Amino acid sequence: MATSSPPPYSESKELEPTSLRKDARNQKQLGFFTWFCVLLSTVSAMLMGYDIGIMSSAILFIQEELNLSLFEEEVIVGSLNLFAAVGSLGAGFIANFLGRRKALLISSALFLVGAVILAASVNFGWLVVGRLLTGLGVGFAMMIAPLYSAEISPATVRGFLVSFTEVFVNVGILLGYVIGFAFQFLSSAYNWRLMLGAGALPAIFLAVGALFVLPESPRWLVLQGRNEEAKHVLIDVVCGKDEVEAQQRLEEIITANEEEGGGAGCGCFSGGTKKSSNSSSGKSPLGSFLSDLRRFLTSPLARMYVIAIGVNFFQQASGIDALVYYSPVVFKQAGVHDKIGKLGATVGMGVVKLAFVFVATYLLDHVGRKKLLYVSASGVIACLTTVAVTFVLLGLNSAKGDSLIGVSDQKAETARSSAAGEAVTIAAILAYVAFFSVGFGPISYVLTSEIFPLRHRSTAVGVSVFVNRAVSGTVALTFLSIAKAITPAGIFGLFAGITTVSLLFVWLMVPETKGRTLEDIAHLFASSSHQGEGSRDVELAPATK
Repeated sequence: MATSSPPPYSESKELEPTSLRKDARNQKQLGFFTWFCVLLSTVSAMLMGYDIGIMSSAILFIQEELNLSLFEEEVIVGSLNLFAAVGSLGAGFIANFLGRRKALLISSALFLVGAVILAASVNFGWLVVGRLLTGLGVGFAMMIAPLYSAEISPATVRGFLVSFTEVFVNVGILLGYVIGFAFQFLSSAYNWRLMLGAGALPAIFLAVGALFVLPESPRWLVLQGRNEEAKHVLIDVVCGKDEVEAQQRLEEIITANEEEGGGAGCGCFSGGTKKSSNSSSGKSPLGSFLSDLRRFLTSPLARMYVIAIGVNFFQQASGIDALVYYSPVVFKQAGVHDKIGKLGATVGMGVVKLAFVFVATYLLDHVGRKKLLYVSASGVIACLTTVAVTFVLLGLNSAKGDSLIGVSDQKAETARSSAAGEAVTIAAILAYVAFFSVGFGPISYVLTSEIFPLRHRSTAVGVSVFVNRAVSGTVALTFLSIAKAITPAGIFGLFAGITTVSLLFVWLMVPETKGRTLEDIAHLFASSSHQGEGSRDVELAPATK
């Protein structure tokens, strides 16, 4: 059985398909307009990063002026991911019906109006309204940015271009830190309003670009039967002005769309509607439902959902957002007690995170997605385990007190005197951020946006981003309470254990998609399902001639 399965893509000695060889030539021809479209669409991801970074500074001054309670502060800070999760679900359906470009426009409008309301807020209620709108905008942005980038990118550089979603999230976080630091010296009567209002500027830029410059996704145009418009976009953006290549790619997209909709070749994508109607004749409604459910659960579409949801779950369940939100507290636990030291360590963490995302943008299309996930998860496990063990050895693992850190003066003095332990802990945290950023950080967006067939892609990406934001919010909101319950070392050990499970998940479920067109990926999922082969045997290799 195993001898008949095709070799992994990276080990295949066969020639690449014609479309991939032409894509390799087009990689050198990526023009200004292609870059502009990808970068402009990922500006929407920067809005989320900016919101995270700026709120950590703005909330201090908001609390002073509006006299917010602790609960109200938590709602303002923590509600973003909840609203973003809801927004991502709605964005998936809207992107299907109105198009990717209009979904980007809606994202920018939501964030623009939300930023203005936040800047003009006079009480807690208006802050919640503004947070609701910006959260919905973030949900739209995190769904549409990787989806649009994937659909207009040549196959050989798709990982590189889609990973700019994660790059711009981190750029936004750093931008928020910088603006928050700069504006804190202004009067507290209006500095926080300028901090939050400044978020409207990139939203305006995105809205103008989406309205007047960005083309619609060629895949969505084919879905609407607007094939001639799709060809023009392929020529201008994807195929480097090569009309022959654009025509070939258009035919591939049309064929894949017809097969998906008609049930030919990839019939299980459509849920097997025709088969279901015939086989369910004479059955009860419950019997028909169970038959359809069984058909879906054994289809390649179900496997795609498992992969996308699983990768997004493990990305956030590794605890990365908790570390971003509470990094000063964690560094204090590590023995860094002065403000300058905690600020320096936090900024250093942000710089490392952004730098290694840039490393990932290069490696994604050279090393591949699956190998980077192995490296990323293994490094995260080692670093989290090191942090947990160091906390225990330093005697800084108290779960008492009204915050994450409840150590005695004697233990705190021990931490200050243990320079080696402090250095090891900080180095492990920075290495953890680096390993995360080179793998799980960008790859969750890349895989999610490329594995689904056209008719399901936007809805499926919306569901996946919903899981991502929901898990992120849960981790961030429960981090302190869980740390108090099982100690700080315990919660880092928990994150390490969850990430260990992710290694098994990647090995069993995640295929390698490097260098394949979106249509090839969907078709090969169907082929591997019909052959009964798992991802360990089928790495989406070029089909045997």
